Amino acid sequence: MIILVCWASTLQIFAQDKQTTRTFTDTSEFHTIFHKGDGTHKIPLGYFIELNAGYSHFGHESAFLPGVSMGVIVDHHWTLGMTGSIIGSPQGSYHHHAETDTTDVNKHGGSSKVGGYGGLLLEYTLFPQSRIHVSFPLVIGGGYLVQSQPMHPGDSASSKHQWPHYNYSHGDGFFALEPGVKLELNVMKNLRVGLGVSYRYSPDLNHHNTSDDVLDQFTVKLGLRFGKF
Repeated sequence: MIILVCWASTLQIFAQDKQTTRTFTDTSEFHTIFHKGDGTHKIPLGYFIELNAGYSHFGHESAFLPGVSMGVIVDHHWTLGMTGSIIGSPQGSYHHHAETDTTDVNKHGGSSKVGGYGGLLLEYTLFPQSRIHVSFPLVIGGGYLVQSQPMHPGDSASSKHQWPHYNYSHGDGFFALEPGVKLELNVMKNLRVGLGVSYRYSPDLNHHNTSDDVLDQFTVKLGLRFGKF
C-alpha cells in the first residue's frame, strides 16, 4: 500500500508540472509566429510603413523622389516589403532650351520627364535595438519613364517664340536594381528616422533620345518609419 501511494503521488506531481509548462508555453506563443520543438526558440514579427523623400539625378537633371514603403520585420533584423517612388515633380523636369535644325528652324521647345519605379524591398539591420544602427536595403524591381516634348510646327526662325501646338510623348519600361546603406535613429518605440544613400542600376533602358545610363545614379533619401520593430 505504501508503494502504491508513493507511486500515485509521483504521477500527480509530474502531471501538474507538465500542465504548468504547457500553460506557460501557450501563453508565450501568442507573441510569436514561429517556434521550434517545444517553443523554446521564438522569432518575433514586426511591421512598418515608411514615408520617404529622395534626391537624385537623371542624366544632368536633378529629380525629387517622394515615395512610400511597407512590409514586415522578422526577428528585428530582416525586412521584407514593397517600395515605390515617383520620378520628378507634378510638372516634370522641364528644360527651357530649344532644339533647332540646320535651317535654324525650331523643332522642340524643351522636354520633361516623369515616371516612377519600385519593387521588392529586402533589408538587413545591424543592432536594431541600439539607438543608432545601420541597415542595408536592396530594391529589386522596375519602373516606367515618360519623356514629353512640346513641338513647334513653324517653318522659320520666327517660330521659336510661338507657344507649342502639340506634344510628343515617348515612354519606356525599365528594370532597376538599387543597393544601399542607411543610418537609422530610434527616436521613439514606434518611430525611426533614417538617412541613406543608394545606387540605382538599370541595364536595359532604351529610351528615345536618352542615353542608356541616364538612370544609373546615386540617390540620397530621408525616411520616417512607423511600426513595430
